[in-house]
Amino acid sequence: MTMLGGRQRSSVALAVATATSGALLFALHSIHARRRRNRKQFIKNNDGGAYEALVGNTPLVKLEKLSVVVGRSIYVKMESSNPGGTGKDRAALYMLRYAETHDQLPLPLGTTSASHSQRVAASNDAGDAGAPHEYQGDEQWKELIEEAIDRSKTGGVVVEGTSGSTGISLASLCAARGHACVVCMPDDQSSQKVELLRHLGALVHVVPTAAISNPNHYVNIARRLAIQINNIASSSTNERVAVKALFVDQFENMANTLAHYETTGPEIWNGMKQQYDSLVDAFVMSSGTGGTIAGVGKYLKELNLMAQIVLVDPPGSALYNKVLFGVAYASQQRERALKRHRYDTIAEGIGLDRVTQNFAGATIDHAIQVSDQEALDMAHWLLREEGLFVGSSSAMNVVGAVRHAQTMPKNSNIVTVICDGGQRHLTRFWNKSYLTSSDWNLTWPTKDTVPDCLQPHSST
Repeated sequence: MTMLGGRQRSSVALAVATATSGALLFALHSIHARRRRNRKQFIKNNDGGAYEALVGNTPLVKLEKLSVVVGRSIYVKMESSNPGGTGKDRAALYMLRYAETHDQLPLPLGTTSASHSQRVAASNDAGDAGAPHEYQGDEQWKELIEEAIDRSKTGGVVVEGTSGSTGISLASLCAARGHACVVCMPDDQSSQKVELLRHLGALVHVVPTAAISNPNHYVNIARRLAIQINNIASSSTNERVAVKALFVDQFENMANTLAHYETTGPEIWNGMKQQYDSLVDAFVMSSGTGGTIAGVGKYLKELNLMAQIVLVDPPGSALYNKVLFGVAYASQQRERALKRHRYDTIAEGIGLDRVTQNFAGATIDHAIQVSDQEALDMAHWLLREEGLFVGSSSAMNVVGAVRHAQTMPKNSNIVTVICDGGQRHLTRFWNKSYLTSSDWNLTWPTKDTVPDCLQPHSST
């Protein structure tokens, strides 16, 4: 046996370590490559139709006139360009795909799967189904649940509590995938959203606005509906009702954050580099579920630790205080002070009185409160000067981006999000008589109105 000297032993050890490290890296690369192939193969086999193909890769646009006024570059990610009109399309698609691949929902129509084909046949072949089932659930939901079961082409029923936008995305995706869709929503949303959801094939259950601690909060009702559908299915001996119901739970479902970490974040980063040869110095936006700000923020922080992630919060939301002071509370949460809206704001779909799992995972550096009047003034300014017709949360995002930009160096690049267009807000945010009524007492902007954040005294 040949004995090796110290230097030789060191060289051999280094070679072995290098080889082992290389093998490990290769193995990890192979695992990730295999996962990517599996995901692509699933997507390829699971053709969700034209709608799904249009999700993501939305424009990133510089607001030229606003940037000149502010003296910093402000960009908007046009999530309103998704097929459903909002960035909720991304989260909805990820949450459905996760459920379908983890046996929480049947696979969608068109997927090659023997067990799936059997399940579809069992739930839709009236000749083999036998007699209609005997309903054994809560009587107040009997008609709703029976219709949902009857509508499903896969045996899947998707149930969600949403203020509207996520429901629109889910309804559209479910229509192509063959699942029935049930949406529970609060009564403080525009009637346009309700009408649109019904046109898309969703069963809509509108409930009175309530705090999340109330069992009749729209999210809690959605959860109970899904549980009841599954209980009925599991207790029935009739194959006709062999269904699976999914409570999507967008607020706590981490596939929500993952969607924005894997798609929206990279699109913003790459868009800034490729289109504008710039880095992202700050990402500023409001929070509904917390998925977008958490996912995008995580991705941007990984590539640029100095990138600032800033929350924009409407009146009455507790998240502003949570970020700045560590306490999720706002004075408007007192029942006697809660007059108009669960968060006391005209803005729809943003602001919360609790910390969701998605929001808890976000790294946020600062928070800004924006008033309804500021948002209204900015929405009219954007339409007049930039030609963008935006909704309430989008207007708040831009106000927040401007106010944070004014604290940054002159050459800074700030990115925010246009969540949706004003077309969905005609009965509320773009309704003069509604906003100037005694309920809101806001001042309708004139053609000369300049948002307060753009007044000379606001510049730094």
